[in-house]
Amino acid sequence: MAGLLLVSNSCSEDKLDEIDTNPNSPTDVPINLLLPQVEVDVAFAVANTDVAWYSSVFVQHTTGVHAQLQSADRRAGLNDATLVNNTWTTIYATTLPDLNLIIQKGSEGGEEEGKWIEVGIAKILKAYTLAIATDSWGRVPFTEAGQGSEVRKPVFDPQEQIYAGIQTLLDEAIADLAKEATSPGGRDLIYGGDAESWIKAAWSLKARYYNRLSNIDPTGSAQNALNAAANGFTSSADNMIFDAFTTDATGQNPWFQEAADRAHLAVSQQFVQTLEASNDPRLPLLVAPAPATGTITGAPNGTQTNDQASVQFSDPTEAVLNETSPLPLMTYDELKFIEAEANLRLGNTVAATTAFTEAVTNAVQRQTPELSGTQATAVAATAVAGGVTLQNIIRQKWISFWLFQPIEAFADYRRTGFPALTHPISAPPARFPYPQSELDANAENVPNVQLTDGVWWDDGTED
Repeated sequence: MAGLLLVSNSCSEDKLDEIDTNPNSPTDVPINLLLPQVEVDVAFAVANTDVAWYSSVFVQHTTGVHAQLQSADRRAGLNDATLVNNTWTTIYATTLPDLNLIIQKGSEGGEEEGKWIEVGIAKILKAYTLAIATDSWGRVPFTEAGQGSEVRKPVFDPQEQIYAGIQTLLDEAIADLAKEATSPGGRDLIYGGDAESWIKAAWSLKARYYNRLSNIDPTGSAQNALNAAANGFTSSADNMIFDAFTTDATGQNPWFQEAADRAHLAVSQQFVQTLEASNDPRLPLLVAPAPATGTITGAPNGTQTNDQASVQFSDPTEAVLNETSPLPLMTYDELKFIEAEANLRLGNTVAATTAFTEAVTNAVQRQTPELSGTQATAVAATAVAGGVTLQNIIRQKWISFWLFQPIEAFADYRRTGFPALTHPISAPPARFPYPQSELDANAENVPNVQLTDGVWWDDGTED
């Protein structure tokens, strides 16, 4: 697996010209080489790194104990336009152009016409990438995104339009994956080229993105989510997981790299106390004792001094976080949490309870396979006994998203206000700042917004 280079500096016009005329540019790369690299890009730099690490602090999965992430925990420096440049640059300079190229090459009339499985995969990953982009920033380039020198200053499209486009991409992917085609096999690092697995993933993602619109259309979003979920994952064996990291320094899990190289994060006190409150048996399997104390010790969020030493606080256990830890992108337990919430909105209490029970049971088994089925069932029973309410569903979903899916947890928190977190200084921002690279190159199209302005699916208003 090739290593990934993240570029933090903005591109000048001269540099863009150089890239566009480079004879070794991605336009010359065949699909069988593009596909694995773009899957690495999505798993490594789109779904993880900067936006994920800051989101983790905002939802109190972790606490910033050093440098920029500690500043973010104290709500300092969040307006810095370089805050998450890396994620933006990867999405718009690398990931979307490569995905568009796979779609163009493999579709009818393309240089490699008929590679419908790769085209379907690319459309799913494009939808996934665009969702992270618009959830993070609100209005972002969509209709003119990833077109290289043809569109140097793309417009920023409304989030409502982007969400409709995401559903269209997933519908097209489902249709493409149903066409007769040769499997890419091991070139697909997620499902090994299995079209049926990708179709289930597409339906499951449709459910996620329909449910995201719960504040816009409570009833319609719930019914649409349930309709999609009915065609999605049927067990944890279907999970959309990136499990191709290596022990080589260029191919390690990015969360492991952050912990090993920078150690800017520790497990939050909020997460530890939440699991302690219900005697959740996952706690000692997920969270290691702090080096300084020998006991599980969560770091308090919002510390205002700069003297937090990471040895005072707990890290994830080695079983959870190591060089090759797999990264979940969409899971069966998340789908069941979505079903529970959607049924609850529609007043289907029995169905909500059934889905909630299955969600927690499968989350426990995925996160801590060391626990027995009986223990997983007991955790679910305790959760259900607390009441099948939106607050309890999202709290358990928040636990299930730890450690590797804080972007989704942050979207849920903004959408629902749960879990009910205490913020010692102030609430987290409602979005991320637009990057300096875009302000330098495309200022006339960048929306003028405040970090406290909600995105469209949050409060129903566009930027």
